Amino acid sequence: MPNAKPAPTPTKTKSASRAKSVAASALSQAKPGRVTTGDFTVALGSKTLRTLSSRKANVKALMEVLGETIDESRKSGRSMGFMVEVDRTGQPRILPAKNLPAKAEPKPAAQPADEDDLDRALDAARERGRLRAAEVLSGEEMLSAEEFAELLGVSRVTVNAKRQKHEVLALEGAKRGFRFPAWQIDENGKPFDVLPKLFDLLGDSPWTVYRFLVQRHAELDGASAKDSLRRGRADQVVETAESVARGAFA
Repeated sequence: MPNAKPAPTPTKTKSASRAKSVAASALSQAKPGRVTTGDFTVALGSKTLRTLSSRKANVKALMEVLGETIDESRKSGRSMGFMVEVDRTGQPRILPAKNLPAKAEPKPAAQPADEDDLDRALDAARERGRLRAAEVLSGEEMLSAEEFAELLGVSRVTVNAKRQKHEVLALEGAKRGFRFPAWQIDENGKPFDVLPKLFDLLGDSPWTVYRFLVQRHAELDGASAKDSLRRGRADQVVETAESVARGAFA
């Protein structure tokens, strides 16, 4: 019995032209409602299928660009995209992702502040300020205008005039009127000479000048400004006030 010739071995690879031919043939023979390119099938609506049936090459090109974009996105670890433009004749133009301008990632929208919470916080802060002011004004060292005038040996009218000129320090409360710290009188029985200068440096607010005088300062070796004034260190106190003013307006 003659030896039978071996069956021809199917070719394992195809040329690029053969692949295009197979893809185009498969697309033309696809069942209604489906597009097939090679061994890849996509279900489509009948209207869409009719529209794309005459543009097999465009469908193939679109699928290739989509595949390339997915691969590049996975490799780069970032979002990618491509654009499809269709002119008035229905001819599509595909712009690959690498030719698109970089698109910034959208920033998260700023969350609106809770106005009710903010109002409550401000109200609480104002209330704390009122309570602290009331506490300061009720201290034993705080004198009324009459008491302060008697301490200075002048009239209340004179005291009010000195207050308006910032020659004496007076704090105003909601109910108690003006109160004058007794410690602003030096050993000679007169108000601190540097008070007008401190107002010039720190501003017109008596509460600002008061805080400066009662606070401790590193420039004064940890002593308060009022204690330093009583020790005759007026120049150092003014220098400290100038430093505070520069910091406030820096």
